[in-house]
Formats: sequence, C-alpha cells, structure tokens
Amino acid sequence: MHRPLALTVALALIAGLASAAAIGGGGQAAPKGERRTVAVAGAPPSVTVPLPPTTQAPPPQPAPPPVVRPSGPVPLTGCPPPPSPPRPSSPRWHPAALVPEAALPVPEAPIASVVDLAPAMGKGMWLWQFDKSEAGDAEAIVAKAVRAGLHQLWVRVGDSKDGFYAAGVLERLVPAAHRRNLSVMGWGFPYLYDPVADAGWTDAALTWRSAGGEGLDGFSPDLETASEGVAVSDARLSVYLGLVRRSSIGRPLVATVFRPTDSFWATYPYRAIAPYVDGFAAMVYWGCVEPGAAAVQAIQRLSSLRPVHLVGQGYNMADEGGRQVPPSAAETWRFLDVARSGGALGASFWDWQEIGTDQWGALADFSWPSPRRVVQRIG
Repeated sequence: MHRPLALTVALALIAGLASAAAIGGGGQAAPKGERRTVAVAGAPPSVTVPLPPTTQAPPPQPAPPPVVRPSGPVPLTGCPPPPSPPRPSSPRWHPAALVPEAALPVPEAPIASVVDLAPAMGKGMWLWQFDKSEAGDAEAIVAKAVRAGLHQLWVRVGDSKDGFYAAGVLERLVPAAHRRNLSVMGWGFPYLYDPVADAGWTDAALTWRSAGGEGLDGFSPDLETASEGVAVSDARLSVYLGLVRRSSIGRPLVATVFRPTDSFWATYPYRAIAPYVDGFAAMVYWGCVEPGAAAVQAIQRLSSLRPVHLVGQGYNMADEGGRQVPPSAAETWRFLDVARSGGALGASFWDWQEIGTDQWGALADFSWPSPRRVVQRIG
C-alpha cells in the first residue's frame, strides 16, 4: 500500500523537527524525560515527539592551591598561643612494680655491628593508633603512602602495659608495604620499670615473622622521661638497650629522643644511649619555634653522636596548652627542606591520624630521593 503524499510530508517534517530538537535547536535543551507536542499541517491534531535525554557537563573543579616552597624562615600562624585555662593534672600510667636498680643485671657492652640505615632514610609517617589511620585498612595506608612518595612507615607495636601486641597488624601491613618498596620500622614505649621485661616484648617484635617470612625492617624505642611516667636513668637505659641491641643485629636500631633544646641537651641521657643505637629519631615538634631553626639545632647537636632522622609536627598543640592551629604547608616544606639540606637521614611526621590535608600536600610535593645503602658501624 502507498502512503498519501500529505502524510508522508508531515512525517518527514516531524522527524526533522525532532532531530533539530535533539541537537539543541532553538538553544533549549529538553530536560530528561520531557516530551514535546508538535503540530503539523495535514497531520493528525497532535503528534508527541519524545526527545532524547540530555546531560550537562559538571562544573569545572578548582585546582588545588600550589604548595608554597619557602627558601627561608616562615611565619607561624597562631603564635604566641592564647593563655590556656588551668587544667587538672592526671597521673601518668606506669607499671605497678619498680625493679630496683640494684636488682638489675649488669648492662651488656654495646655489640659491634654493621647495619644499613636505608630503612630509616627519606620521608616517613608515624602510626600510633592503627585503627584510626585509614580505618585500619593496611592497603589504603600503603596506597596513600606511595602517593605521597614516602619511604617508610613507623608503626607502634608494643609497650610495657600490653607487651608486643601488633602481630595481626603487621601480618596485614608488612607484606603490603614491602610489595611497594616501603620499609616498616616498629616502635614501642618502654617505661623501664623493668628493663629486662621491656627487652622481652621488644625482642618478640623484632623476631616476629609474617606467614611469608617477612619481618620488621628496624626498631625505634620511644625513650621518654618522668613527665610521661617513665623511670629513666643511665643504668636502666643501658640494660634495656644492651639486650635489644642483640635482637636487632643487622637492622637499624634508632632511638626516639627529645629535641635537644638547651635544657634537654644538658640533662637528657643522649650520651648514654648513643653507644647502643645506630641513630636518633629526634622529636622536633616545633610549636612556635621556626621549624628550620629547630631542625638545624637537632641535626647539629645530635649528629656529633649518631646519624639523625627528624620527626616533625603533624598536629596542633591545643590539647597541651600550646598552639591551637596545625602547622601550615609552608612550615612543613621548610622543615623538610632544612632536614634534607642539613644532612638528616630522613624526615617523618607525627602522626598519621592527626596530620591535615595541607601538610599531606606539602609532604607529597617535596622530593626526597629514594634511599641508598648507607652503612653505619658501631662498636
């Protein structure tokens, strides 16, 4: 059968109108699902023409601000901090029983050793409460570390209260990190009330192996003072470190110590620690001190004893009555730049669960070459 000529023309015209609407005729886009009625002479009273759905491109996202790369001292926002109201002091936890020094064994002499310091070199980040770091997802932690160009992760593995407790965490983290060429440095908190017992859980951490036979790449004892509930003395440190030295042979033993301010340089036992360790990880939480100046002081003083890795500030100090805003990206860059140019083994930040986006950006933007083999001989 043949169509009447008028109807054929009408249908062709309808198709043309629909095509024009589909490509934006008249400058108006039809919302998704809209149907238009088009009247054509000689055709039925109305024909409903469905128009294809249209989508609008999302608005362009602003580019992240460029990281400031200062070449000299930087201003510190939030300094000086406002006066803080008095706070009730709470006693620090410590073990219930203190082993008298007279009952301690004779400290072992420092063992001569040759160790590669590469696991403690370059950029890193400290993990304190693992479940609060990327919700405890080891693969997510490793992926973020790689994106930021990190070289090592410092992971809490034990303390005097709970002993070595991180086997499950390490089973997930260590193989994932090693697959991406990240080293894993364990760290722990010995209260030194019983240095021999503290050496026991430290040895358990150092001798731990994954199902695939992988272990920690090194260890860092956090050697605090009475302000944190620790019974610190030259004798207790020597007993503890002498025993740990034996467990850590072949891997770097790096003591986490206070920033050597004038006060600490005169009173803290850096010189009693140095014979037993391969390096210092100095806690350079600069607060309202210019970060470059704080870094230089730590490197110059401590490097006279052992190689130095710097631990920078990745949190604000409001909870301790200090500066109430976190360090800026410029401060972070400045700290890293001075650490590298000043000869530090590396620089890392305390801590993963508190550091902000701006600091992550500066850390990722700062280039620190991949670690190379650096042999340290002691004894």
